[in-house]
Amino acid sequence: MKKILLLSAFLTLGISNGFGQSKKNDLKLTISALPLFGSSGSFSGINGIVIKPSIGYYISERTSIDLNFSYANLNNLQVSNIDSYYNSYAFIPTLRNNFVNKQKLRIFAEFGFGLGTIKYGADNNNFRNSQHDELSGGISVLNIGIGGNYYFNDKFGLELIIPYIRSNNITSDNANNIYSGIGPTLGLTYKLN
Repeated sequence: MKKILLLSAFLTLGISNGFGQSKKNDLKLTISALPLFGSSGSFSGINGIVIKPSIGYYISERTSIDLNFSYANLNNLQVSNIDSYYNSYAFIPTLRNNFVNKQKLRIFAEFGFGLGTIKYGADNNNFRNSQHDELSGGISVLNIGIGGNYYFNDKFGLELIIPYIRSNNITSDNANNIYSGIGPTLGLTYKLN
């Protein structure tokens, strides 16, 4: 119900705020993040974060190509009963279409697919074993979502995305699915030109 109210508020603000803001050849920079939630043993809560800087270029008034770079860190993992973590890097080209493109508000759908790397390690390096090396390697990342931007002025705004993210290990025979689910992402965006 909260999502419907939030979406209704964004739509109302967008309809009342004038004409199209984004145009062909616009360039934007966005820095966003999403917390990773999990539980293991006695721990439950935020156990990691994904940082996603991106640059977007509008190929038309409503459509942009965004180049997303992501860094993920997840703690409180168990690998062969050893307290472990992973660090991951990925490059995800994304196609975004603004189906609402108003002066203050944009609502969009996006689709992206990219590749990256993941490296597992033990919290105590003395306990690192071959399982950590076997799980480390290449990953693929699929991103499908909806979101919106609300601009406070002509250049600076807030971005919220509700994506479905699926990340798979593509080089390890021991583990395939790293993450699969919804990952609400909040960020700041700045129009460069």
